[in-house]
Amino acid sequence: MVDFASAARTIASQCALVRVRRASRALTRLYDDSLRPLGLQATQLTMLVAVATCGEQGVRLTALADGLVMDRTTLTRNLVPLEKAGLLRVARAPDDARVRIILLTRQGERAIEAAFPAWERTQKHVREQLGAGQADALREELGRVVEMATRTERASERPAQPARPAKRAPAAKPARPGKRKAT
Repeated sequence: MVDFASAARTIASQCALVRVRRASRALTRLYDDSLRPLGLQATQLTMLVAVATCGEQGVRLTALADGLVMDRTTLTRNLVPLEKAGLLRVARAPDDARVRIILLTRQGERAIEAAFPAWERTQKHVREQLGAGQADALREELGRVVEMATRTERASERPAQPARPAKRAPAAKPARPGKRKAT
């Protein structure tokens, strides 16, 4: 039997997930603090920028979720305040009404422009504290982690296809009285 306290200490000290989540929360707090006067959160700015990089044609909800490594339900819930604030617009795809397209509004563009100096100051602070080389190395390494995790996730999403039973020929229908069978 595994000793609970020992297992917890091992996970806390060695688990990359624990460290990444702590670092993520700490960095998010720094960026949130700098963006607060603008009424934005770091996660919201990330979504606005992701949509902005897709151009005027917008981006399909599924593609945005994949790009942000979020499930669609969480993304949809996080887009609602941005849409209500007029920063984004959700529309139906012209070629398929079932598909939702996310578009950046002019107000969303202005929000990114207004947030850029605050983001830039925070980014500079992080680079100074870590050192430019370490900051670049961290960004590259985290990119590899995301690639590895999403590649693993995609592979696990493809369930093994169960063997299909052989198709049987349909049973012949009995002839109706008074009708001839076509030959």
